[in-house]
Amino acid sequence: MGELAYVNGRFCELAEAVVSIEDRGFQFADGVYEVAVALGGRVFRLGEHLERLRRSMASISLEADWAELGLERAIDEGLRRSGFDQSLIYVQITRGVQPRSHVIAKGLKPTVVMTFKRRAPLDPGQRERGLHVVTVDDFRWMRCDIKAIALLPNVMAKNKAIGDGYDDALFVGPDGEVREGTSANVFAIRGGRLVTPSVDEPILHGITRRYVLECAQRADVPNEQRRLSVDDLASADEAFISSTSVDILSVTRLNGRLIGTGRPGPVTQRLYRTFMDGLPRG
Repeated sequence: MGELAYVNGRFCELAEAVVSIEDRGFQFADGVYEVAVALGGRVFRLGEHLERLRRSMASISLEADWAELGLERAIDEGLRRSGFDQSLIYVQITRGVQPRSHVIAKGLKPTVVMTFKRRAPLDPGQRERGLHVVTVDDFRWMRCDIKAIALLPNVMAKNKAIGDGYDDALFVGPDGEVREGTSANVFAIRGGRLVTPSVDEPILHGITRRYVLECAQRADVPNEQRRLSVDDLASADEAFISSTSVDILSVTRLNGRLIGTGRPGPVTQRLYRTFMDGLPRG
């Protein structure tokens, strides 16, 4: 069938999918989401994605009967219908529909939306060149551990970076600590050691981030989670980001200056090979 949508129990073509204009997700960004990848019909770490989705829902007091939502069953069916070798699955749950009001009505039925799309391969030239990124002040809300659909600050930061000739932006806290990218976690390699901001910082607790740390253990790369300053990143031997959409992708320039040699480094490449070896096969 190709790309398709799922809305409240019904599959349809993307162009046919609709939600109410009074949905609280549409009017207040009152909802949470997940993005997962499926390879050969198998979703990578689906259990962890769904558990994080449940935590995000609980954090905003979005109540739902989990069994009634039937997300795993719907995801399996969506993958079967779409038939892609590599799929990008978007899952969004909003609080539901009511006349516009800041006060949440009782007894709302959550709106469940999913899309199933072909996962586009990353441009090989981009992987070989690496990303050129710029630091920006972090002007997001502080609950970045909640995967909320309110992403306007991230969108603004990324598009400003692109407009200024960069590929992406990294959010930096008031004390100069690097937090994360607009849609990815960030890592540095310093003296052969992998360093990434701790989850005590206002960052997303990335599923791919966790997997990268596991890959570091398997690849015998020492690692630590701690405060990472802009100077730490600028003077690193290597740097990269991780996310569901890019896996591991080198960062080779920061604020216009080379990181290390300005090319994807050996430790990053070793971690990437370990990363790919652990992905599900069809």
